[in-house]
Amino acid sequence: MSWSDNLLDCSYRGLPILVMSESTGAEYSLVPHGVPYQNGESVEPLGRNARRFSIKAVNWGSNYEVALQALLAIFEQQSGELVHPIYGSVNVVIASWSVGHVAERPDYAALDLVFVENTPGAPFFERTLFENFTDLGLASDLDLNSSTTWQSALLDTLARVDSLVSEVQQWIGGGWTGLMENALGLPGITLRLQQLRSQALGIINGVASMAGSTSSAFDPLIDLVRTPTEIRAAIDISTPSKASELLAGRGVPSAMPGDTTLDSSALRTANALLESAFAGIEPNAADIPEAMPSDPVTASAFGLVIIFITELALAHAEAVTEVLEDESITQALSPEDLSRLIALVRSLIQAAILLHRNLYGIEQALAVIEPLRMLAGLIQARARQVILQRPPMINRTVESATSLRLLAFHWYGDHARTAELLRLNPRMRSPFMISSGEVLRAYAS
Repeated sequence: MSWSDNLLDCSYRGLPILVMSESTGAEYSLVPHGVPYQNGESVEPLGRNARRFSIKAVNWGSNYEVALQALLAIFEQQSGELVHPIYGSVNVVIASWSVGHVAERPDYAALDLVFVENTPGAPFFERTLFENFTDLGLASDLDLNSSTTWQSALLDTLARVDSLVSEVQQWIGGGWTGLMENALGLPGITLRLQQLRSQALGIINGVASMAGSTSSAFDPLIDLVRTPTEIRAAIDISTPSKASELLAGRGVPSAMPGDTTLDSSALRTANALLESAFAGIEPNAADIPEAMPSDPVTASAFGLVIIFITELALAHAEAVTEVLEDESITQALSPEDLSRLIALVRSLIQAAILLHRNLYGIEQALAVIEPLRMLAGLIQARARQVILQRPPMINRTVESATSLRLLAFHWYGDHARTAELLRLNPRMRSPFMISSGEVLRAYAS
């Protein structure tokens, strides 16, 4: 992945900063130990001083003064979080800032900012980064014509997502244990523990019913790791492998499975995301809270939603992968159908990305977000190659009354392409009696 693709939106204490350039450096404390009448010294390193982040930024536009005023006000609060465009989140103190204006550039201000790291021994630049298509063996979209190469890259990406999601799925940071510890300090502990249990079991039973199976009873407050496993297994079984069933949305429920014990806010979020996926449209970020709720019962509900949506996205990505490989040989689906399949997968993956990014925070969730984004890109690129294998789609007018089989022979010299024409024109009333002047969708050759 290129340098520019990894950049984060820079901000200080939540206020955006438009960065032109940056430089980062640090100095080390050294103590020299010299010996009289002997050349040279031994040097004892005493550790690194705080890192310094020098940023050149700009404010411009007809309303630049408003943004500049807000920045200068926030700089008076000298310490806070800096989201560096390359290094990510850093706790810093402002060492200095300056603002410059020149007559040749009206409505434009140049800022020189210096931030100093404020946390001793803090980990630095620990963002998990992933290679681009070239690093995965895909030099360009055209290389995706090799099914072996593209499938290896896709399976490698799926494996990364799978392992990373398993790590993140340890139940809202601190796990079930953390949720129960939070519940212990709140009134009505018995009721809250009962709600935690009923939410998990309700979702498990609902997902199991999607798969047409029954889940064996267990206590999620005792068997802490079984819930994600149960959800994953049920979704894998319930996800169809045929393109027709995927297009019919049989793998995506119209509403979150489970009973009404799930927290209402998490239920609304899940249903909104499922509705977007079913329609193949981009999910609305406004449907997702900007942070994980502090209440342990509500946090548990959103954890269940995250697991369910993410596993749903991964299962559909694998299913559509197989469909694309079949399509590269059989060419049984229309470009519109392929586009609908890709839209379904992209919507589910985008929903999973939004959930992880908003509820866990960008830095914590980046290890999952990056491979999910890579996964969506690989599938879309491969679908494009499969579609481009076919001739262009055009509208053709029937010149005289005929049947579909005769029409296929007349247009292509091959009556066996009757099924292709029927598939491209699903609303055709009577393939045995096609009227003169009727317009049909067909391949150019």
